[in-house]
Amino acid sequence: MSSARPLTTPDGRLALRLLEEAGDAGLSVAEMRREGLQMPAQALYEVELAGHPLVRSKGRTRLRPADAPPPVPFEMPPKVRLVPRD
Repeated sequence: MSSARPLTTPDGRLALRLLEEAGDAGLSVAEMRREGLQMPAQALYEVELAGHPLVRSKGRTRLRPADAPPPVPFEMPPKVRLVPRD
């Protein structure tokens, strides 16, 4: 990915390597800890900040494919009930 910044910590580099190796299967937090990441969430945050988009689903995290469409933005529901005026 050309727009990605370099990762600065060993945990960030390890997390990216593990995610690349896992492919579409992704990794769980427990699997990342078994592979030696002390703080998997922090390492994944660094990977995202470096410009590598992630997909989280069913307790697993994987890299989003480059050709995947962008995620649909979440629309917040209105905070007040809208009452039609006559």
